[in-house]
Amino acid sequence: DVTAVKKLESQVRRTDRLASLGTLSAGMAHEIKNPLVTLKTFTQLLPERYEDADFRDTFSSLVGQEVKRIDSIVNQLLRFARPAKPKLEPTPLHIALEKTSRLVHQQMRQKGIQPLERYDAERDVILGDGDLLVQAFLNLMMNAIDAMPDGGVLSIITRVFAEEAPEAASGQRDMLEVSIGDTGKGIDAESLQHVFDPFFTTKDTGTGLGLSVSHQIIQEHNAIVDVFSSVGEGTTFRLRFPLIRQEVTS
Repeated sequence: DVTAVKKLESQVRRTDRLASLGTLSAGMAHEIKNPLVTLKTFTQLLPERYEDADFRDTFSSLVGQEVKRIDSIVNQLLRFARPAKPKLEPTPLHIALEKTSRLVHQQMRQKGIQPLERYDAERDVILGDGDLLVQAFLNLMMNAIDAMPDGGVLSIITRVFAEEAPEAASGQRDMLEVSIGDTGKGIDAESLQHVFDPFFTTKDTGTGLGLSVSHQIIQEHNAIVDVFSSVGEGTTFRLRFPLIRQEVTS
């Protein structure tokens, strides 16, 4: 019964949306509640300790920091809820990767992380938004760096491969694969299913929105991202972008 199947699929999608909304709401409440508790505690103490100069200095500094923290959380949520639409134009992906790699160079050096960059793809031009791609790559690379507090190797590897595409005249289309991997602590199988969920994080700090935002950006580029990980052996994010067809010249 096709009608019954469609109704079931609709119910499943609605359940998934409600579950995501619940996760999002719970995460948002948790992230904002922590600084609010601190603000409430210090505000309650202010009347009786106002004459204490050290307390006033601490209060002034802490209030500014916690308000800034809440503002950052809200801004991240807004970027997640209303992501910028990419301005798609011919973009060399290797340039975006090299730019991102330079941005994280200092953090890698401080943690004793070695770079392994192999841009093996002989073609790298996709329809993309360079700035948004750097944002997505930056989140993935920072995630890799955080997974290697005692050093390791951060690898960035590209290659071109052909995949089946019935809509194409040749029955295939060329894809650019980007692999961003680390040799860190890895992710267990249960957590691996939720790495792109908003507010999900295995770290002691952070909102858990970085990978969700990256996932959205990658999807906006008509690309696919998979993640592979084993505890103690590291994690690899594998992205696949459609390449722009080469112009035929006579």
